[in-house]
Amino acid sequence: MITTRLFPVISSLLVLCWLLSFPAAHASGPEAACRQTHITTLPLRETGYYLTTVAQIHGRSLSMIVDTGSEGSLLTPDALGRLHLTPNEEDATIISGPDGRGHVVPTIQLAAITLGQLTYHHPVLPLGALPGFPAMQPPVLGLIGMDLLGHYDLDLDLPHHRLSLWDIHAGSILCRQPPFWPTPGQRLAARRIRNRFFIPFTLDGRQGLALIDSGARSHIISKDFVHKLGITKEELDRDPGGTSAGIGDREHRYHWHRFGRLTLGGQTQLHPVLTVTSLHEQADMLLGADWLIHHQLWLSAGTEGAVFIQKP
Repeated sequence: MITTRLFPVISSLLVLCWLLSFPAAHASGPEAACRQTHITTLPLRETGYYLTTVAQIHGRSLSMIVDTGSEGSLLTPDALGRLHLTPNEEDATIISGPDGRGHVVPTIQLAAITLGQLTYHHPVLPLGALPGFPAMQPPVLGLIGMDLLGHYDLDLDLPHHRLSLWDIHAGSILCRQPPFWPTPGQRLAARRIRNRFFIPFTLDGRQGLALIDSGARSHIISKDFVHKLGITKEELDRDPGGTSAGIGDREHRYHWHRFGRLTLGGQTQLHPVLTVTSLHEQADMLLGADWLIHHQLWLSAGTEGAVFIQKP
């Protein structure tokens, strides 16, 4: 499970660099009333429910986890040697995993990072350790979060292993509205908070909020939410489970528990087995890749933060 969270930086210089990391703006002048520009399509690789794409940094290729549940992006310490990079020890930021524990880490300013046909100039990324991943080429050396992806509408099509980025401007009700799919999609009730997308769910009669998190491998439900259903710690301790590591390699305990009924995204699943662990999040559930790979989602960067789903 990868759910990196990027907290406010502690250096005014880094704040400035963060602003410079945004992609170059379109040419000045009056904007067209309608703009639906396809920016790029990124091929996605799924390995054990880890979703990655290839990025270019300083002329080198590396795999990066695509994480819609993360506010920020990062590079791993291994990236320094492979890409011949030097961190800025004088500027730092705080990153946090799903356990809520913060880690002060150095940052590094890149000349550019390229995703498909899209290039971000002078981004500043923190350095952080990620849990172990299956061996692949190019190796996994970082994570792409919503600080980079959140400027665009995202067409997340995991059944076809691709992520398309769109620049949408609809200055008139006559503009063609996304999603741009051959058949209509269903709009879900949704909230967009700090570039991340949340949708409601109901589990065994209790309502909650799920974070669309492509960095999580599975449905992960908060232990606090589960206790509110009347399930005790002793019951969870009798369930199978294990330990996993997040940001900073800190291990945390999880259990697999069978529930009665889950309603999510207009669909109902009976007797689902969900991963239960402690979450320090705005959400009661992380909606991970095991669900996303069976659906196509459109996540709108507009002020309403609309979410559309294409049912399988």
